[in-house]
Amino acid sequence: MISGSPAEVTGRAFPEDLMHRFIANSTAAGPFGLSTGSKCLKVASGQYNGRVAVIFASAPSTLALVWADPPYNNFSTPVNIVTDASNQPFAAYIGSSGDIYVAYTIGGSNNLGFVKLTFSGGSWTVGSPVVVFDGGGAFYPSIYKLSVGHLWITYTRLSGGSYYVCAKVSGNDGASWGVVSSPGDTLTAGAPLAYSQIVEAGVYQYVIYNDGGGKIGCRSKLNIAAIWNSEVVLATGTGYNEHLAAATNSDGRIAMVYASSAGLKFREYSGSSWSGEIEVDANECKWPIVSYQGGVPYVLFTRSYGINQNLVLFSKKAENIFSGPEPLDVRAAYLSKLILYSSQSGSYQDKSGQASSSATADVFHSGSGALLHHAGDTVYFGVEKPFSHLHFILSTAGTGGEVIWKYWDGSAWKAFTPASGGWNFTSTDQDILLWSDFYSIPGDWQKKEVSGNSLFWIAASVSSPFTVSPIGTQITAVSNLKAISGAQ
Repeated sequence: MISGSPAEVTGRAFPEDLMHRFIANSTAAGPFGLSTGSKCLKVASGQYNGRVAVIFASAPSTLALVWADPPYNNFSTPVNIVTDASNQPFAAYIGSSGDIYVAYTIGGSNNLGFVKLTFSGGSWTVGSPVVVFDGGGAFYPSIYKLSVGHLWITYTRLSGGSYYVCAKVSGNDGASWGVVSSPGDTLTAGAPLAYSQIVEAGVYQYVIYNDGGGKIGCRSKLNIAAIWNSEVVLATGTGYNEHLAAATNSDGRIAMVYASSAGLKFREYSGSSWSGEIEVDANECKWPIVSYQGGVPYVLFTRSYGINQNLVLFSKKAENIFSGPEPLDVRAAYLSKLILYSSQSGSYQDKSGQASSSATADVFHSGSGALLHHAGDTVYFGVEKPFSHLHFILSTAGTGGEVIWKYWDGSAWKAFTPASGGWNFTSTDQDILLWSDFYSIPGDWQKKEVSGNSLFWIAASVSSPFTVSPIGTQITAVSNLKAISGAQ
């Protein structure tokens, strides 16, 4: 699941389904919370096998549910789950029966809250919210239902100016959580920050956490035991933050990934011991998601590609290294080609290299010294597959001119207005949403050959000449994406 602009939520059900779907608008600070909590949940068996539910913050105080059945062309209207949430990250988990469990911070009090959504007859019924801990200062929950039936929440507790990782258990499917004034088991000694995730592998439960920004640790115990084992330190360094995630495989392995000042790192538990640290990406990365696909660890994450551009990349583990990160989807990455056409000289110039780089003021036609200038001048944006987004960084914004946006319908250039509205190259940093999602891309859009390149093209043609002509610095199909969240 991927968050685009701050007000837009889109979803992708599975790694093999790259069709981004618009779900809803959101005014919350973080519609998806943190990487440590899945928000895209799939019913795993039964009559409704494959149904996907998405939990998101639709507003600062509201958590909502939408769902869709294969092939996920349309999501339901959002249904409110709770309206007393704080504008803070939350977590969700789906059980084998399709019941959904949600942990969140309660608004005002900052107590720890919980709500169960019971699945029956193809519908989710929202239960009454329950207070898990009423001592305040409860943030960043992670929730998991063990194979023995116990429901656990780990969370960060702020007390006395320090942050502690705590854990509480319910033995009756979330109806009660012991003494509400008790924070539960305190697993760390207190630090300037802390984030955690709970998972189960084999007959053990594991809490993996960032403790203080300089240490990644883990504590575990038998899933039927009461006493936690001593801490295992998995990494020490600098720059550890909320960008960490863990996942388990059916053979008992645990994969974990975490961001640091030295890049994105990975460690794996075999069932008896932890591997050494492996580098996934040496750059600054955010929102990591780790998942086993056919027993192979895959890591998804975001990396800044330029001003207000965050590229979603993936890498997979082979032996003791990770493959070079690649864009998750070529339709939301670099342009295959950027071609400039000058109506005065009747010439085309390929500026693809200049468009992908961040060098200043190098995207222009040599004949006009501009990206666009005269009536009939055209910029062609080409990608191998139909795409839905463009991002512009201009060194000089245009004034006085107007452009017409067009795509090739197989026989002619068809004018259209982008979903985000018309734009005449009048600002130096601009996102253009061509279509609201990939599902909304017109079915008649066809490939065409432009200057010897057969691609799916968007054309921006000058209808009224510019008085001040725009000059480009960087132009891509990379969006101003805010966050990604994994599926369970």
